[in-house]
Amino acid sequence: MNSTKEVIENVLDFIEVNLKTKIILEDISDHCHISKYHLHRMFKSLTGESLMDYVLCRKLSSSVEYLLNTNLRIIDISNEFGFDYEQNYIRAFKKVFHQTPFQIRNSISSIHVTEKITIDEILSIGNVVTYKPQFILKPTFQITGIRHKVWFSEGLHRANDLAKEFVYSERDKIDHILKQDIYIGYTDWKDTPSQFNYYIPAAITDKKQVAPPGMVNLVIPTNKYVVFKFIGFFSPDEITGEHIGSVLQHLYVKWIFESGYEFADLYRFEYIDTSISRDGYCEMDIYQPIRSRNESIEFQP
Repeated sequence: MNSTKEVIENVLDFIEVNLKTKIILEDISDHCHISKYHLHRMFKSLTGESLMDYVLCRKLSSSVEYLLNTNLRIIDISNEFGFDYEQNYIRAFKKVFHQTPFQIRNSISSIHVTEKITIDEILSIGNVVTYKPQFILKPTFQITGIRHKVWFSEGLHRANDLAKEFVYSERDKIDHILKQDIYIGYTDWKDTPSQFNYYIPAAITDKKQVAPPGMVNLVIPTNKYVVFKFIGFFSPDEITGEHIGSVLQHLYVKWIFESGYEFADLYRFEYIDTSISRDGYCEMDIYQPIRSRNESIEFQP
């Protein structure tokens, strides 16, 4: 299989070449040899909009140039861009731009159009990709898991091994799991020397959960986070230390110094929703607490 970034580039190029034909999700899926489910999840997770909404917006945005720069009839423009009926085109146009094609043609107002996503905006890290980060304010929640000391010399592979051991051998010992499909991988370096940190593979639990023998409960306070989502066309079990390490390097070495933010605390956590994972697809969110460099507000648990 091609790299994840190559798949996305293929998707974007196929859409551009076929803007003037009727495109359905199956057409893109067949062309790229990727399941409809994977394509939909990937695009929605990266961009925040569905793939077919993007296709529609690209068609309509391209049609605006015909409205403004030619004397073609509306029905001819709708046919040019693969709409079966003129009314379908007008209805979609009004929904996206809040004006009809006739109004746009006779208006001097500016409108926001959708340009092709530039592949250079998508960060490729090995065989995974990430896009623009999200910012999330997440309330206090509790996790239950096993606290491990992970030496830096062991690398990120050690954390991956501990995660799989927890999911397949230890997680069933926890009684009050709130979100059965969610895995949390919590890393803490608040009170550690430079040689190691603590890693807790965990589940989100109810506050009445008593930690089973060998496990700990940890309350993660309310915080504002920058969240990097990475996507790969492989199963969650195949996530490697290189995948995570490359995203972290981007976060800690590049993004933070260009963002106007600073780290608000000395921990982070991985968040995986296994309900949306498949053998050939996975997503992982990496949450890092942040605050604006001039921000003084502290969130209370």
